Amino acid sequence: FVYSPTDGELHFEPEPYSKKLELNSSGKIHCKVAGGVAPTVQWYLNDEEPLPEGVTSANGTLMVADAERRHSGQYTCKAVDGEQSITAKISLDVVVTPRVVEPSPGQQLHVTVGQTAVLNCVATGDPPPTTHWDRNLAILGKQQDGGVEVEDGVNASIARLVLMNNGSLVIRNVSSSDADRYGCTAGSAAGLARNELQLVVHQEGELPPQESSGVAGKAVVVSISVAGAYMVLVLALMVYCRRRRLRRRQRGEKMELEMTEGREKLVEDGEEEKQKVNGAALQNGRLLAHDKDSGADNSEVSGVSRASKKSGQFEHLSVPRSLLTEQITLGRGEFGEVMLAKIDMCQLNKLRNKESLDADGEPKLRPVLVKALTAKDEVQLAEFRRQLELFSRVRHDNMVRLLGLCNDADPHYMLLEHTDWGELKKFLIATRSPEENAEYVSRVGAAHAPPVPARACAPLGAEHRALLAGQLAAALAKCAAHRFTHRDIAARNCVITSKLQLKLSYPALTRGPDSHEYFKLHEQVIPLRWLPPEAVLEGDYSTKSDVYMFAVTVWEVSNYVYIVSIC
Repeated sequence: FVYSPTDGELHFEPEPYSKKLELNSSGKIHCKVAGGVAPTVQWYLNDEEPLPEGVTSANGTLMVADAERRHSGQYTCKAVDGEQSITAKISLDVVVTPRVVEPSPGQQLHVTVGQTAVLNCVATGDPPPTTHWDRNLAILGKQQDGGVEVEDGVNASIARLVLMNNGSLVIRNVSSSDADRYGCTAGSAAGLARNELQLVVHQEGELPPQESSGVAGKAVVVSISVAGAYMVLVLALMVYCRRRRLRRRQRGEKMELEMTEGREKLVEDGEEEKQKVNGAALQNGRLLAHDKDSGADNSEVSGVSRASKKSGQFEHLSVPRSLLTEQITLGRGEFGEVMLAKIDMCQLNKLRNKESLDADGEPKLRPVLVKALTAKDEVQLAEFRRQLELFSRVRHDNMVRLLGLCNDADPHYMLLEHTDWGELKKFLIATRSPEENAEYVSRVGAAHAPPVPARACAPLGAEHRALLAGQLAAALAKCAAHRFTHRDIAARNCVITSKLQLKLSYPALTRGPDSHEYFKLHEQVIPLRWLPPEAVLEGDYSTKSDVYMFAVTVWEVSNYVYIVSIC
């Protein structure tokens, strides 16, 4: 007997039915009502409880936007039309469809005749799925291949095919006839899933290929590919950044040279208009007659003279070399000889105040470092000008002062302030204790042992070394604030006063007592062990490279002027 509602009677058409939704998916369950005048349809949890968050009801349709496990349960669809009402109950289950993790699609297992093959079947899902094996789509049972025994069975220890409790299939004493396609099927109320594995059997003595590792193998391949791509990207970025820095440096040097030449040309033009005396041009404080300048031989001013004479911004520093006395050659620097001399500060001050120089008054001699400019290479000339600007613009108690520029004749001299105690490196060596000296000799060998000082000095304490490092840091901070780099920071390029005050200088004796600390690379002489990689390989000097050299110098101060060989 089938009940058939009469016309106008409230009824469902069709009856709502239970449904399973995949976790994190969306779904709808329709509840359609026929009959009645104007029925209203509403969904409830259980009997008449409000719907949980994430589940809504509209026009008789139960909607789930993002299925969660808490949405599972009994739901009731209730239709009301006046005094008539009908209800229908359904079950909503939020499930996870089974997925076979192992074997992976297309996986192969290679074994040799007589070995034991273990075929793993691993599956996930909610509710937990059950698994079974098939061979070439035929379910493995006790009727095939001598029967399949379960792990807890009576004959499990002697059976050739054993189904383990964890779902794995064990085939003992594999033969050639066992080679086939084996399928792992996982099933639950949420659905079915199946993956196949190809069992390949090799004869004894035949070397089987490396087993396909499925998901793990793919993960390894993907990881290696990503790592390779990352390395290629890093190398490409390094090459790009290197070329970009090189182009930027070349463009900056070109612009700086053009600006300097333009500024110097304006200075020259202005001075030539103002400094005319009876048809003779005044240059460097001397009158040069036209008949001496017009000749081909006399008009060939050396590149050294042009480089320095064009620098009008240093004319106020011009000092006659006749003020220098007691000159002693220390060695050779990057663009000429480096000497130690003395200068009368009284005469120098009179020259600065534009007073006449005379022999009156008590002379006040001070040591001065003299750097001669004999090189004609444009790079070295630019470095000479750079050092002039560095020591003329950066004023600090821990920086030597630029005292003057002797440009009245060739070679031109740069005059830098010197101190009574001289070079910091020699001071550090002289103040080593006997124990420190012995440790230093043990490190560098007796062949490099320094000479015994003429008089014993009190050894430096840790607080004194920290004080020297702080003074050097203050000088370099001032350089960085003025956007200057030093490029050769070391104990050999610092001087110290009798008041234990460090001053940053720039002797840079590439030939002489410190020549073993410089190396020739790409036609340039550099302090290799003090420089960071970017300065050595790319000539990229910056405040960061100065910080690196500062750290090496602090190591010198703290370790008896011993530098570990890194070249």
